[in-house]
Amino acid sequence: MMNGHLISFEDMKQTVKEKLIVERLELEDVTAADIGDEMPLFGEGLGLDSVEAFEVMVGLEAVFGVMVEGIPAERLREHLTNVTSIARFVEASLREQADRLAETGHP
Repeated sequence: MMNGHLISFEDMKQTVKEKLIVERLELEDVTAADIGDEMPLFGEGLGLDSVEAFEVMVGLEAVFGVMVEGIPAERLREHLTNVTSIARFVEASLREQADRLAETGHP
């Protein structure tokens, strides 16, 4: 698991590409360099499917420690639109976790 507070936003986007998409989904013909920050991940663009979307959601916890439970499907689709939206979601989630910890002493 990574601590998103220790990496820049650009590094976070690179981690999303490498660890969350290419490696986790075992994409053989795609490299991180092939994935644009704003490229749609589903449908047109990279062409990921619903099974791969689920694997990305599971990967968010494994790679970044970010849970997606309780997030409405429509909001989740917005967060998983592209690499930038995923990185923003991770950054916001980690900030919320840190704020909660600072306020209560519990995650």
